[in-house]
Amino acid sequence: MNYRVITDIPTIEKVVDLEIAVWGLDPRDAVPSSIIHAIVENGGVMLVAEDSDQLVGLCLGIPARRGNEHYLWSHMTGIHPDYQNQGVGYGLKQAQREWALAHGYSKICWTFDPLQRGNANFNIHRLRAKANIYHVNYYGEMQDDINAGLPSDRLEAMWVLNDARPAADFPEPDKGALQNCFLTFADDAGQPQRGTPGFQNPFLYIEIPADINKVKRKDLQLALEWRLAVRESMQQAFVQGFSVVDFLPLADRWAYVLAAPVPWYMYVVECSDGSLYTGITLDIERRLKQHNVGKGATYTATRRPVKLRAAWRYTDQGSALKAEAAFKRKSREQKLFALNAKQPHHNGLPVE
Repeated sequence: MNYRVITDIPTIEKVVDLEIAVWGLDPRDAVPSSIIHAIVENGGVMLVAEDSDQLVGLCLGIPARRGNEHYLWSHMTGIHPDYQNQGVGYGLKQAQREWALAHGYSKICWTFDPLQRGNANFNIHRLRAKANIYHVNYYGEMQDDINAGLPSDRLEAMWVLNDARPAADFPEPDKGALQNCFLTFADDAGQPQRGTPGFQNPFLYIEIPADINKVKRKDLQLALEWRLAVRESMQQAFVQGFSVVDFLPLADRWAYVLAAPVPWYMYVVECSDGSLYTGITLDIERRLKQHNVGKGATYTATRRPVKLRAAWRYTDQGSALKAEAAFKRKSREQKLFALNAKQPHHNGLPVE
């Protein structure tokens, strides 16, 4: 199999034909050759996979920016039906990764249907992409062979190109108490049910049908119920700071694995002269050691040793910073009262 970048109009015309074959598109819904050519002439990339002289795969990348962050947006990746499940898609994504790194990108993002098991397994498990953004009806009503009949909800994958994190082991869900670890799971009749696991868990799970296309053909209403149940669960988890980190067969179910956010801490130490110092950190023990060897802060370096008085846990750095600023505005008497009371501070929970 040969993977290469293309820029010439004749080959781009073949890409449009391949789009139609892959997704069963009405020709009017395909990305036209004129648009593809404009993209590749202005910083984008069109990669193809070829078997001899036959075009069998495509991958279109577009320069993108969100805020101050630049990344490559992978608009579409498709494989001819006769070549699917043969590693062509993986080869294309690796070629796209190499191109992106060579052109200064550190991550690639794209969307996929979260109910499509094959796409979830490929994007999240094989490529090790993460996700914490859910788009409702992203493309509006679609009429192609794959997407017709359901709202075009999409999960946004984020592929950090130099992320070397290994595959992790996750706790096996309790088959007798799925509601305690699954936000959504199937009952014995295949109907989606909502669990109540609580967001204090380090990992949560969201099940999807093994074959949503089969479900659609048999019972479109049931497929819609799955769409809405997964939508609600994903959105609820993402608001709580969880991220999709894997997709696995768990307890005979195909499920997304969602990990809780890495907490930030606001901490208060008492210095040797009785004064108080407040800061934020990801690791309280490590930060305390830094203070006591004179490498934590200029203020504490001359007031050693310090001892931890209290700490509060937050879901993200921004929340911890706001809590720190609010604590510093307190009078000494108010600070001492807060340290002794050990009550929540700016939505942060006290650490025992």
